[in-house]
Amino acid sequence: MRWSFRLISDLAVAWAGHRVLLAALIAFTAIWIAVGLSFSFPRQWFLLTNMAGTLITFFILLLVQHSQNRDMKALHTKVDELIRSSEAGNHWIAAEKKDVDAIEGMRQKHQDQVLQKRA
Repeated sequence: MRWSFRLISDLAVAWAGHRVLLAALIAFTAIWIAVGLSFSFPRQWFLLTNMAGTLITFFILLLVQHSQNRDMKALHTKVDELIRSSEAGNHWIAAEKKDVDAIEGMRQKHQDQVLQKRA
C-alpha cells in the first residue's frame, strides 16, 4: 500500500509540476469561460466547477507536501551520515529537531571555533 501510494504521489507531483499542464489549464479555462458565456450556463454549474477545482487543488497540495516531506527526510538522513563520517561534532546530527535558541547557540559556537582556528 505504501509503495503504491508513493508511486501515485510521485507521478501526480511530476504531472502537476509539468509546464505543459499550466498552459493546458489556462487554455481550458479560457475556453470554459467563452463557452459558458455564449451558452449562458447556470450559476450552479460554475459553483460546481469551482468546488471541483478547489478539491483538485487541495489534493495536489497534499501530494506535493507528502513528496517534499519524504525528500526532506532523505536529505536530513544524508546530511547526518556525512556528519557522522566527517570530523564534525556529532552534536550537529538532527539539529533540525532542536529549538531556535539551541540552533543559534550551536551556530555561534561553531563560528567562534572557526575564528579561533584562523587566529
